[in-house]
Amino acid sequence: MPEISVLLASYNGAKFIREQIDSILAQTVQDFELIVCDDCSTDETTVIVEEYAARDERVRLFRNEHNLGFKKNFEKLISLASGDFLALSDQDDIWFPDKIEKQVEAIGTQYAACCTDHYR
Repeated sequence: MPEISVLLASYNGAKFIREQIDSILAQTVQDFELIVCDDCSTDETTVIVEEYAARDERVRLFRNEHNLGFKKNFEKLISLASGDFLALSDQDDIWFPDKIEKQVEAIGTQYAACCTDHYR
């Protein structure tokens, strides 16, 4: 299985981020890194992510020095990734347990990308 980077952009997502991180960490594929880049949250988002990072070595948190906005935050995340496959995530998504597995299968060796919506 190729190395996978899950890239989660956050900004004031304390209300949702636990459920999203839990859904990512519960994937059928477990060989991945989860990089969270926080865009200057003023709520408890970074505290929550730090708790996960302390318990799971796959989770890494980066904090922007100033607010970059949605697009630039994802660009920064992509620059931090080391995986062959990149999976982008918003802080308020909930992933099906086999999302990464199905995406890697869909891409295979033939395609450069795949896109999913909230249903299978």
